[in-house]
Amino acid sequence: MSPNKKALSLFRRLWRAGDSSVLCSKPAVYYIRQRIREGFDEYKNVRNEIILNDLFERCENTIKFLETAAIRKGFEHKVVYVLCEMTYIQNKYKKWPPHYNKRMSLELYNSHAHSYDDYNLTVMMMNDSLKLCLR
Repeated sequence: MSPNKKALSLFRRLWRAGDSSVLCSKPAVYYIRQRIREGFDEYKNVRNEIILNDLFERCENTIKFLETAAIRKGFEHKVVYVLCEMTYIQNKYKKWPPHYNKRMSLELYNSHAHSYDDYNLTVMMMNDSLKLCLR
């Protein structure tokens, strides 16, 4: 199977697993789909076979993770729920940041500038330990 067809198949499988993992609730479905699109857009120009094989393995693990989240409301479902909440908050923050049109102290501005660092680090560590590709 060519890499393009394999990627398209993975995209569709991730799409379906993402929809079922949030139990097809309307706002969460849009957030999961947004994250899946962002992930595929990030790696659409990669041609290195080693990187692609690692990504395919991570996508397979992520599909299993999302399918497990759809079946039972355990750790996996809570992780998916938090990812959807954070996507909502980040989208809202991009539209209207809290420091928009306000004078803030440097400390408060730095606090807002680094507010997602811990979240991103946690997701990165979970991806590394479980070989997933969550965003």
